[in-house]
Amino acid sequence: MSLAAAGPLGLFACSGAQQTLPHAAPEPEAAASAGEVAAPPVREPSAPPVPVLPKVSQREHAAGQAWVFEPGAEPRKQEIAQAEAAGYTVVDLGNSWVPYIFSEKTTGVEDLSANEYRQRYIGLANDKIDAEGEKLDAHERNFLELYGIPPTLRVVHADWQASDTEIDPCLTQAGFDPEVFKRFTGVIPYTGKKGGDVRKAKALAAKLAKDMKKAGLDPATPEAAKDHPKLGNSYALWQETKARVDVIDHAQRRLRCEKMFVSAEGVGKYEPGVFDSATTHALAAFEKKHAIKGWGHFTQDNLAALALSQAESNHGRLLRVVEERTVSGAGILEDGSALKWKPKFRWTDSQGQEHALRDVAGEARSAVIAALDLTTPESAKQTLARLSDLGGGNFDNLLVAVRLPPPPAYYAEDMQFDVVIDRGDVWYDFPFDSEGNKLGQPRERYPHFTLYAVLGEQKIPLVHWRTTIGSWRSEMYNGSEHYKYKESDVGDRVWKEIVAAPVWIPPATTPPRELVRRKWKDGKVRTVVNYGEFGPSYTSAYGLVAAYHIKEIKDAEGNWKADFDNGIRTHGSVDYMSILRRFSHGCHRLYNMSAVRMFSFILTHRAFTREGQIKLGFGREIVHEGHPYKIQLKTRGYRYTLQQPIAVHVLEGRVRGDRKSPVDAYIPKPTKAPAPGDELTPESSPEVTATDVTPAIPVAPVTP
Repeated sequence: MSLAAAGPLGLFACSGAQQTLPHAAPEPEAAASAGEVAAPPVREPSAPPVPVLPKVSQREHAAGQAWVFEPGAEPRKQEIAQAEAAGYTVVDLGNSWVPYIFSEKTTGVEDLSANEYRQRYIGLANDKIDAEGEKLDAHERNFLELYGIPPTLRVVHADWQASDTEIDPCLTQAGFDPEVFKRFTGVIPYTGKKGGDVRKAKALAAKLAKDMKKAGLDPATPEAAKDHPKLGNSYALWQETKARVDVIDHAQRRLRCEKMFVSAEGVGKYEPGVFDSATTHALAAFEKKHAIKGWGHFTQDNLAALALSQAESNHGRLLRVVEERTVSGAGILEDGSALKWKPKFRWTDSQGQEHALRDVAGEARSAVIAALDLTTPESAKQTLARLSDLGGGNFDNLLVAVRLPPPPAYYAEDMQFDVVIDRGDVWYDFPFDSEGNKLGQPRERYPHFTLYAVLGEQKIPLVHWRTTIGSWRSEMYNGSEHYKYKESDVGDRVWKEIVAAPVWIPPATTPPRELVRRKWKDGKVRTVVNYGEFGPSYTSAYGLVAAYHIKEIKDAEGNWKADFDNGIRTHGSVDYMSILRRFSHGCHRLYNMSAVRMFSFILTHRAFTREGQIKLGFGREIVHEGHPYKIQLKTRGYRYTLQQPIAVHVLEGRVRGDRKSPVDAYIPKPTKAPAPGDELTPESSPEVTATDVTPAIPVAPVTP
């Protein structure tokens, strides 16, 4: 294919190459009438000069009015346009909220275009449906904060009420002791072993009791053996083993009372104190509920969360939801990551005054906590009940207006951005020796993604996040699986479009086993096409949003000739643990919630054309274990075309090892051991049973 040849974007995910000509401008669609909007009044003299960006203005919201909250005052209702003109930021706390990437119309612009994933997103956030759109059972819930879909206040309120009426009484009856988690230090990994520590603890206790009798000590007070010269080690070993069993046992009590298990309507089937498959899946669901990045092992992060009271847990969850809505309503982004990275950085405003970087999201969160009186679990619980009443008892169309700190002076309706992706430490060497042994390829510098705001000659870092680069991955070649190095292109690229709920079209080299999944259906484990990996879905290989890396081909005079798309994207990902330590097929992954927040921010501060839903007619038949499966995809996602591209610079990083360039050839697998990034996790475990399958723990896709 020549550089000037046209072809569809997104055909190969982080693996193929193609060229595209610019998209033709779509025909404008008829917009729904927004009705008459009253002219805003003159700004109150005492109001802070907080500008309301046109795209995040709520003046066209169907509610028409917002509840104004000031610290120490009773909430009052006010017209949205008046509240915004008076310096308030209007935050949507209603059940139908969606991030900006799932908007369907630009405020003040006649560009209405339906977003097909919008209603799916709302249904997931309200615990109405699962990832496939099927109705949830009564005990099932979606815990999708880490996937970019926080729960609604209606869900949080219902869970808090259940804590008071059901969970706390259940925990009391079960003899749940949170101090067990506070006393324990260390990690308990899931190994799949059956009851080893329980049996071991019983045997050690019996032996200790027997030895204490021989030593003339009372077995009823085993602590007497703690400092005994001959029994001290036996006592310590028993206590160490018992401590692990107690952690698992009391975690199971909490998980059962909160109905986090998959089977038996949430209460599960398990052996007390045994870290079995059902328990690790329930623990993984608990981690997701509390936005803890983990694999279903007992770590200090989830032990601390297990030790919290129900009120403390619910309070933390509520604050995270409110923060996400506030960030969206204010059109802000800075989360303190750039400040932590560059604490001494200073930028200069138009008056010549220097400023440090800020945690703008954290400042806004604090302001809302103060205005709504969410400081303590007790006050937050009362506020949540009040918000329920203000929202008609169910939080529908609930908007609040609060005063936030002014954003940085570089904020504007149309901002200039620059992206830098540092690939960190890069290994091109094949990760196995001639005998098939895995070779160590340590990384001291991990890849990072930085978004900058450009102000004149200044580049101001807004966020600095971990991301991924490519490495050795599995691909089909000549009918069998081989390893192929998946390169993350180096050099200058641009983003020209942002796609919400994007669809990944698997290249022909993708192993069929990665395109199907096992699902518990009609009393059996069945193999089905893994549409969740293709999308549109939060489990898609591209997550909830993606931007395409395009290389512009220019002539000697610098004139544009064509766009080259090598299949590399910056996108969200359901496989959040890979972002911490593993690899991709070449794309630069971000946490779904981070990608949703950032690309929503970019769209609210950047001129774009709303192209809307992209139609697709794609079909392919694959064969897995002798059975044929047909894949059919109808959409690519919902596209926004930027009127001016955003520059993206991918740095080479630090190449380590003997090879200084990637291997182009396919190399046969020398071993069954996985290549970097192909490791199994509890989310992609091959052991699937009726008790393991749950919408709350989706199978991790092989993401680009």
